[in-house]
Amino acid sequence: MKYVKEIKSSITGAHELEEQDGITYKIKILGRGEELFFQKGNDALICEISARHAVIDPRTIRRWDSGNKISDDERALILEKIIELYKKAYKDDLSAFKN
Repeated sequence: MKYVKEIKSSITGAHELEEQDGITYKIKILGRGEELFFQKGNDALICEISARHAVIDPRTIRRWDSGNKISDDERALILEKIIELYKKAYKDDLSAFKN
């Protein structure tokens, strides 16, 4: 969680989008495209992706930086929002990895 908080406080170059729900979201591919920073309002998380293949692993959406665990229902909503914002920010379709 400390890693997420550090990134959250110093992030530059993130795509910032204010949606119709009035909430500001931030999204940014990190490193070599293996992690994705996602922020909804004041809550943030980092999950695993493959930017090269435009695939996200939903199982890695586990906890907010506050330490609060993400429920299965909330994970589905977050995943949907990440996919939507990824398309707007990176002009590419992101799909969920299914094993």
